[in-house]
Amino acid sequence: MRIDDLFPGMPEFTAFFVSEGERIFPESQEITPGNGTLKVALAYASGERETLDFKLAGECGVTCRRLFRNGPRQRKIDELGLELTGIAFGGDPKEDYFYHTENPRIYEKLAIPVDYDRVGGGARDSGFDEQAGNRWADPGVVHERIGRSPYQPFPAILLSNFDLPRGLVHGTLSQKLFYHNYTVAHRDGSIRFDIFSGFKDIAALTCAPGRSLVDEWYLGYTEHADNLERIFSGYVAELEKHLPPLYGATRINRDCMVWGSWNDGISRNISEEMILREARFIKEHFPTVKWIQVDDGYAVNVPPAHGMGMPYEGEEGVDHKKFPQGLRHFTDEIRKIGLRPAVWIGGFCPKYTPIYREHPEWFCNYDYRVPDSAPLDVSQPEVREYLCRALDTFFYDYGFEGTKHDFWSYAYEDSHDLLKNKEHSGYEWRRWYLQQVRKRLPDDGYFQTGCDIVMGNPFLGEFFTNYRYGIDIGSGHWDYVKTNFLWGIACFATHTSRFFVPNSDSVGLFPGLKDTEALFCLNYCLATRTMVEIAGKLSQADPASLRFRRLKKAVCNPCNGQEVFLSGYDYRDPARRIPQTIYFKSSHFCTEETSSLLPLRTAGLFNIEEEARSVRFGAADLGLDPAGRYLVTDVWTGATRPLEGEFVAEIEPHGSRLLAVSDAEKSLLLDADMRITHLDETGACFDYPGAAELLFATAPKKISREGKELPFTAEQGAGSFAVRFEIPAPGRIDFAF
Repeated sequence: MRIDDLFPGMPEFTAFFVSEGERIFPESQEITPGNGTLKVALAYASGERETLDFKLAGECGVTCRRLFRNGPRQRKIDELGLELTGIAFGGDPKEDYFYHTENPRIYEKLAIPVDYDRVGGGARDSGFDEQAGNRWADPGVVHERIGRSPYQPFPAILLSNFDLPRGLVHGTLSQKLFYHNYTVAHRDGSIRFDIFSGFKDIAALTCAPGRSLVDEWYLGYTEHADNLERIFSGYVAELEKHLPPLYGATRINRDCMVWGSWNDGISRNISEEMILREARFIKEHFPTVKWIQVDDGYAVNVPPAHGMGMPYEGEEGVDHKKFPQGLRHFTDEIRKIGLRPAVWIGGFCPKYTPIYREHPEWFCNYDYRVPDSAPLDVSQPEVREYLCRALDTFFYDYGFEGTKHDFWSYAYEDSHDLLKNKEHSGYEWRRWYLQQVRKRLPDDGYFQTGCDIVMGNPFLGEFFTNYRYGIDIGSGHWDYVKTNFLWGIACFATHTSRFFVPNSDSVGLFPGLKDTEALFCLNYCLATRTMVEIAGKLSQADPASLRFRRLKKAVCNPCNGQEVFLSGYDYRDPARRIPQTIYFKSSHFCTEETSSLLPLRTAGLFNIEEEARSVRFGAADLGLDPAGRYLVTDVWTGATRPLEGEFVAEIEPHGSRLLAVSDAEKSLLLDADMRITHLDETGACFDYPGAAELLFATAPKKISREGKELPFTAEQGAGSFAVRFEIPAPGRIDFAF
């Protein structure tokens, strides 16, 4: 079957469905062309019917709405399928490859050759395989099917050739029922590409007579397969038209932060007294932090991680040694401080807990991956009734207003046969469950997804406000920092952070990291605009210490989800595992993004290697006019110098730099450690009070507020002036030069 009349050059395809392991092909077909549309009607011998409605999408693609209607008898539907053949890009077929965002999560690679054996040898049991590079793959995840993993990946795939810029992209446009997974292989010098529309958490859907199943997807060419940031631009433009309203696109997690009780060495060693102490300190010293989140450790039956089963035990499930007056008292005390309470919830129930002992039939068998705990089986009505009661406990009885939901996704995102009842897919139940959580939260309450780690799926933004894409850094583990960097790049390059905020785990004092590595984490979270969380016993830190001062400055103006860009990165080159330069188009400290008085770019330079590396960039590498004149300011030292041709920095092992690039002729303010909401030639508007240090291109002669002069000091440095003064209250401060 061809659709050349609609889109010349689209590959030939064959549609089918799979039932009880057998591929069933249509008996007849009818093709009806239209103006920019094409309708394909299929009929099967056993009474099933399908229509595939194609429409042009942009200059290089089509969308398809596939409607499958079951025949006169109940049938088990394994999946729907499309077989595309004859795909060739004009280069050496040995150089053909595929790219999917789950690749770095499973294989620590981005582009993988079509003929690469991903499932051979040690890869099957998920032991670390040097060739497959699958040390982060959980059991049962390495598989012939691409996109099958439970890691909630960005739902699109690229096929291309290492030597050429052209590629073929397929992407999902709806996740109400199906998910897409793929196989690729060579046949007679070209690629055979199978697209499967399958069901999460069930092996097959029990389909009633006459039931209709709807699938929607995009298929198109890109001429930018060699540019990681532009691969999916055509697909994303179409996806934006199909996405429902998104909580992830709101301001909820974009300009404030969450203090969580897990990281920076705290773990489950929590108490109401300790958390309230930190909350009071944060309220006074960290004005951009608005939420206090109690993480795992509030229940009596830990470890392992336990949350969703705890309400089954009533008040006896709360650890009253840590929270003597219960969790409602705790949340009320947080509100009295002027902050908002949030809670970590684990979706697993350990097998020794009362809920599992008394109702083992309520649970999915998840022993293949987590033998000591299990997820509740949402397909059972008794379980859904309990889940609603448990959510009522957390959000109505205890009064939490936001939540980090960990270990929740297994009954909704796994590709194994887990659910008892098969009439609905895991994605249908996912939608039901997330609706139950969201309707119990305030409209401005945050909802964060944790494990399984999300690899940028924007459909989750319908309910969640941010997604964790990396491993817990904890008190500091350099290998995890490095890994998060690789995984994060795949997410940021999709340029979908406006749909759904990426979250790089928490910043803090990182007691487990060296100074260089701790600064790397801060610079990475700043340069990627992913600074959602903060952690640690900050009240016990030395406020004069370098790490504490850097942390306060780093969190002065979170702008999470701002678009970030990768400079000069060739993801096809296996020797270049990460981009060395990441930047965004504004200053790090001001909410304005277009003023020439402020830095035009903020750039992070990174070296994850064990040897020093030179990193260089010119104006054009940051999307600036190469004919312009610019100043480069080191955010942490204040040293400023002209950008003459290329900026070259020698970066130590595990090292980084954070630089502000400003217009040499128009810039006024080069750097700051306070959030500024507006800057003009005579003053700035500040968002909160406190001691401020601003780096000016020219030293002011007078600083005043509402006509009253404020004392200040001005210290000349390398190409700039460090000006220090006290901001007595939010509002405008005037400068005279």
